[in-house]
Parts: sequence; structure tokens; C-alpha cells
Amino acid sequence: MNSFKMGLVTVCLSAFLLMGCGAKERVVTISPAGNEMKYLETEFTVTAGEQIKLVMKNTATMDIMKHNVVILNDETAIEAVGLASANEADYIPDHPAIVAATPMAGPGETTEVSFTAPLEKGTYIFICTYPGHYRMMQGKMIVN
Repeated sequence: MNSFKMGLVTVCLSAFLLMGCGAKERVVTISPAGNEMKYLETEFTVTAGEQIKLVMKNTATMDIMKHNVVILNDETAIEAVGLASANEADYIPDHPAIVAATPMAGPGETTEVSFTAPLEKGTYIFICTYPGHYRMMQGKMIVN
């Protein structure tokens, strides 16, 4: 094999191997506790900078039990984000405290969002922004 072909094979093999080394997205699934206004999973841990696919699997059966997962970088913003959500068609306001948010999932539906975990370690609160749910539906994302 001549040196050009050998170099081409080496480049192709290296590219193939590097693609396999890419960061994999970790899946985190959150569900409601049946038809209650609370999350079944109230805490999960991620690594700073990790690629996350956050899934809202709405296992509720009542029409009013629409849910999402909205991660906040400021615990003091819960009330502001919760109240502002009522005025939005998709119940997700444009607010600087929002790190990531799944779209609203009706009963039996699943929605998801992919994001990069914050680089700053700490505890991040997540809430449901369907009107009135944010006060009871809360959990924690811990970034290590």
C-alpha cells in the first residue's frame, strides 16, 4: 500500500475512533406521582458540563394533570417563574433563571429536552410550570 493510501486509511480510522469517544447524553426521566401534584423523582445528580436528555414522562390520567420540568439556577425565582408561566401559551416564560425546560406533557405523553449541565456545582431547583403546580411540584438537580 502506498503512503498516500496508508495515510488516508489512518485518517479515516482516527476519525471513526474519535466519533466513538464523543460524550454520550445521559437520560434522566422524571414522572409525576400518579394524579398527584408532585414528582415521583424529586432529586437527581449530574456532573458539571455533562450532556443531559431530560424526559418528562407524564403517567397521570386526569386531563388537568399536565406537567413539565423546568430547572432554575436561582431558588428565589420559583415564585416569579411560576407566576409568569400562567401568561405564556406553553407555560414556560422567558426568564433568565431557567436553565432548561421540557415542553408541557399532557396525560400519557412524553416530552424531552437536551441540555448541558451547568458548570457551577450546586443544587438547582426544578418545578412544574403548569398554573398552580409550581408550589407543590418541586425537586432538586444536584451538580457535582
